[in-house]
Amino acid sequence: MTSLHEVSPRSVARIAGFNYLLSILFGIAAMALNSRHMKAQGDLSNLIAGILYTVLTILLWYLFLTVSKWLSTAAAAASLAGCWLPQSFFAMAHFGNFVFFGLYCLLIGWLILRSPFFPKAIGVLMACAGVCWLIVSWPQLAHALSPFPMVVGLIGEGSVMVYLLAKGLDESRWREQQARKA
Repeated sequence: MTSLHEVSPRSVARIAGFNYLLSILFGIAAMALNSRHMKAQGDLSNLIAGILYTVLTILLWYLFLTVSKWLSTAAAAASLAGCWLPQSFFAMAHFGNFVFFGLYCLLIGWLILRSPFFPKAIGVLMACAGVCWLIVSWPQLAHALSPFPMVVGLIGEGSVMVYLLAKGLDESRWREQQARKA
């Protein structure tokens, strides 16, 4: 079996983009199914979206280790908490999992801004997505600003997904960054 270190970082980024696309599609499907009172199918779609987002999280964690091990790991922990903490946790804490996804997007946005292998504009859009997911986690504010936080959040995350699919990343700059950190 090939280890992650033996795969081209550009390929890893494109695989991450593909997982991003599928996780978004399954997440949308889960919301649509749940709104039609098809809970079992919605839960299954949500589970698949969570698994795909977990793979995305691991791949992005690996890619951003060259920028900051600590921030990359903190971002991954926030994402995994958002994906896998039980709903009972969020009910007791009086907030939703969008808090964790907001933190994740903010940290990934910062890592993109600090990296030499992604365009800065993509980092700004991802950070905007993070702010929007934090707004969505506050129901009164989300309701007052609706639908803008959801639209901007999807544009922010969507821009990262499209860039990962279309370009991957600048592999030579990623390798230079990795050599500096080694």
